[in-house]
Amino acid sequence: MASKKAAVIVSLVLRICTLFFAAGCIVVLILDKATDDDGSKVTFKDVITYKYVVVTAVVVSCLYREEAHSWSFLANLIFSWRQGDNVVVAFVLASSVGAGFLTTAELKRFINDLLESFGARLKDTPFEGFFNRGYLATALLAAAFLCMAILSIFSAPAGNKAAGNKGFFFR
Repeated sequence: MASKKAAVIVSLVLRICTLFFAAGCIVVLILDKATDDDGSKVTFKDVITYKYVVVTAVVVSCLYREEAHSWSFLANLIFSWRQGDNVVVAFVLASSVGAGFLTTAELKRFINDLLESFGARLKDTPFEGFFNRGYLATALLAAAFLCMAILSIFSAPAGNKAAGNKGFFFR
């Protein structure tokens, strides 16, 4: 009985952490702006991969929002997603994390090399902060991915025991 209660609590905590990390990613990227000396502004909308990161975070957040409209929010939040749903969401989050980190690193390196050819440095521009906030938003999404992956791993043995099959790793 105590292990069932602990499993429910851990599942709920991991889902709530996933929601908060995804929401934090959205807030950081939407508020991420940089203005150059000549007045040109850059937002997350100017980098296609950042749009993908925001959309992924919004989709994950909306999955929880959809469940919140039910009359039994807590029961839905804990039990509505099957094992396969967790894995699919984790893979989508992982692809978005990889794309966000890679794009930020490549753009930062490219712009730094471009500015160095003109005798300037990226650290002297407001775009350094723009890309650092891109790293922060992607790191928040990585934390959401880790929570979802742990939830998938955590719930896998319980599903196999209920089916009567311990599986390959749990013999």
